[in-house]
Amino acid sequence: MLDNIKRPPSTYLSFSMGLLWLWSGTQPLFFMPEMSLDLLRSVGIPDPLQWPTLISASLLDIGFAFLCFSRFRFRSAIWLLQLITVAAYSLIIAFRLPEMWAHPFAPLVKNLPIMATLFFLYQSVGDKK
Repeated sequence: MLDNIKRPPSTYLSFSMGLLWLWSGTQPLFFMPEMSLDLLRSVGIPDPLQWPTLISASLLDIGFAFLCFSRFRFRSAIWLLQLITVAAYSLIIAFRLPEMWAHPFAPLVKNLPIMATLFFLYQSVGDKK
């Protein structure tokens, strides 16, 4: 039955990226705010800016999720912006939380295939000249 459903890989990848962004936007804000605030403190965000930063980052991630689920997923700019965001997050973590390099769940290393997927999606859409 599933053999009759032919979808390009970009469809599955865009929806899986949407789920990832949705989780990364909601989980820290709604389920782990104290841990998230501690991490922001560790990267050097001053106390008065921690909540605004957490809320802004969560809204950005949730916004990316909705873009991944929408018709805008056919625009190369959204994939490039996501790639730049993941790279920026990764650089901040790499330099401000270097202990994450040794973390047993490898959060920084996992960003490499995420960035590769985002680059693939960026290349796969047809709005570039």
